[in-house]
Amino acid sequence: MTAVGVMQINQLPRDQGNGDLAHLLYGSLGRLACKCSPKNDADFLIKVDRIICASCGREVFCVPPLVGVFVATCNCCVSPSIKSTFVLDARGIYTCTWCGKSR
Repeated sequence: MTAVGVMQINQLPRDQGNGDLAHLLYGSLGRLACKCSPKNDADFLIKVDRIICASCGREVFCVPPLVGVFVATCNCCVSPSIKSTFVLDARGIYTCTWCGKSR
């Protein structure tokens, strides 16, 4: 897998006074690949243990906080010439947002 691009992850403000684990990242990611969109333009909502497509509700399991988003070719998706998006999670695992497979 060769990364060809990196996108910024948006983060909502954290609750400062509750003493909970503040390492969880909440918010949204835009312009990701999803089966419901012919282009890499789907928005995903970040949850505790997954990201969820805002359009179709498809879930991609990963562990926030997310370190980055990369555009690369996925070996198991429709065509090796089509670029997909991968999220890099807190465990250091890359997960394809189109097919959900981890590397």
